[in-house]
Amino acid sequence: MTAQPTPTQFTQPHRSGVRSAGGFSWQFSLPTVLICALGFAASVAAFFEVSDLEKSVRDEHFNRLAQEQSQAIQAKIEASTAALRSVRGLFDASDDVTRAQFGEFIESLEVDDYIQALEWIPRVRYAERPGYEDLAREDGLSEFQLTERTSQGAIVPAGVRDEYYPVYFVEPVVGNEKAIGFDLGSSATRLAALREARSSGGEVASARITLVQETGEQFGFLIFVPVYEGADTPTSAQDREAQLRGFGLGVYRMGDLVASASIRGNSDTSGIEVFIFDKTAETGQQLLFPKDSGFESDESIPSRLRLVSDINFSGRTWRIVSVPSADSVFTSTFLTPWLVMVLGFLITGFAALYLNVVLNRKRYADTLVETRTAELVAVNLEREQIMAELKRSNEDLESFTFVASHDLKAPLRGIDNLVSWIVEDDESHLSEESKHNAERLRVRVKRLDNLLDGLLEYSRLGRMVVEETSVDTQSMCMEIAEYLAPPKGFVIQISDELPRLTTSKPALQTVLNNLISNAIKHHDLDTGEISVSSEDLGRVIKFSVSDDGPGIDPMHHKRIFQAFQTLAPRSKVDTSGIGLALVARTVAAAGGAIKVYSEVGKRGTTMSFTWTKSWPKTEV
Repeated sequence: MTAQPTPTQFTQPHRSGVRSAGGFSWQFSLPTVLICALGFAASVAAFFEVSDLEKSVRDEHFNRLAQEQSQAIQAKIEASTAALRSVRGLFDASDDVTRAQFGEFIESLEVDDYIQALEWIPRVRYAERPGYEDLAREDGLSEFQLTERTSQGAIVPAGVRDEYYPVYFVEPVVGNEKAIGFDLGSSATRLAALREARSSGGEVASARITLVQETGEQFGFLIFVPVYEGADTPTSAQDREAQLRGFGLGVYRMGDLVASASIRGNSDTSGIEVFIFDKTAETGQQLLFPKDSGFESDESIPSRLRLVSDINFSGRTWRIVSVPSADSVFTSTFLTPWLVMVLGFLITGFAALYLNVVLNRKRYADTLVETRTAELVAVNLEREQIMAELKRSNEDLESFTFVASHDLKAPLRGIDNLVSWIVEDDESHLSEESKHNAERLRVRVKRLDNLLDGLLEYSRLGRMVVEETSVDTQSMCMEIAEYLAPPKGFVIQISDELPRLTTSKPALQTVLNNLISNAIKHHDLDTGEISVSSEDLGRVIKFSVSDDGPGIDPMHHKRIFQAFQTLAPRSKVDTSGIGLALVARTVAAAGGAIKVYSEVGKRGTTMSFTWTKSWPKTEV
């Protein structure tokens, strides 16, 4: 039985700043306060870090979807110009295309629904007007005539002018009846595009217009393709003026084009609003889509998160501005940062509680040491009893470390289950990013669980009784290599000269397993070679584990054998930081020493340790 100190003994003088086991002392409370402060700061920092990460992932996701949508719109425009080129090819191939032939040809193109119409616009001089009107009536359009729109919006017969550009052929006819016969030369916007196309010889898009056949609330635009006499485009502007036959015309509705592009995309873009502006148009006339947005320029859209893409086609520059909608996931607040901060506070609380218990035990041990020292000065006869008490206290501390490390695994399992339940219960409400971050949190909990396993194994060294057996180290290394199952491309060379000796098999196996595992884990290439060899030095055997990995800077050779020290980020190499510390302690317990051989600028590392042929007569 161990003697307990009497109240009188506890009232003896102590060092300055040290109180009795039940009193208060900054010497023992300060570490706990620091742990709480650091844990609080780390949790808050993690909150902001995760918030920034969530924002970064969200912004990247938005930019990808917005880019897909912009590319889809551009693809629709390119497809529409391709259809127009086909119309020009039809008239280049024939000098006399009938209305029926035009209809059959357009039907064969299978154009998309966002194209309101594909039309043929002949150049009609004043003297030719009656002939064109009569021919159209013979085709079945009994009320056909050339028309124009008044300033009040009414459709009336076209006035007298030198030449006309009427909508003569149109497909589909249904829905475009009002446009048949309409003289595009009567509209300043349309006429400007016509003349530009005629002069350039290429495709020209108009500014925004309200279509004659428009029944909804959206702008339209036109693309003109000039058609000349003969198959080739005249080289001079004067010849192009003289030889112009007419124009192939594409009529497009902006709302239908954007809707078609959204359906074409492979991703859900419902949380993104799209605004399209014609930067070639005059100020105040640039908005193309949506018609009722109220914004006349991209600079006036109030959104921090946006993607701006410019499309150049047919002589115009369109600017597509994508912003998050008001109720989209890109503007919502994520719960993951708050969850991380709360978990950080919980872990800090557990750590502070654990440290406080350890420090209280230490304070009790320190008080007991001082008390026993005072008694030793007064009564030398109690020396052996005091030493026994100190030994018991040290054993209690080591045992407590083992128990505390073991008991911390339970709350960790609880945290892992809590995260799993949250994901399962709210899976339909959580974004993919939140699910991803929850999985990352579980990975970190698993890493801490592995760290506690390392601590448990580290603490067991102090309570393990060594049993020596005959060990075939070559067979042992082969078993380790088979257990580790290195990735394809890695070769483990085991020397045939490895000895058989009588020692602690678990201890030697722990050392070799950790060294070979580290050589694989920290290798920076997909292929590598690891070799295990030995050398008989008489009283000891020198074992060496070598690899052709990246090497270790000599300045870190001592640091790597300290607990919780790693050279590679834990995000890249999943490690507890306890393996080499366990190796160093085990080798020391066996009466040996471990060294690292690696040079700056050269690849490869060799870990060599000595192992006595007869285990020291002490407990590890």
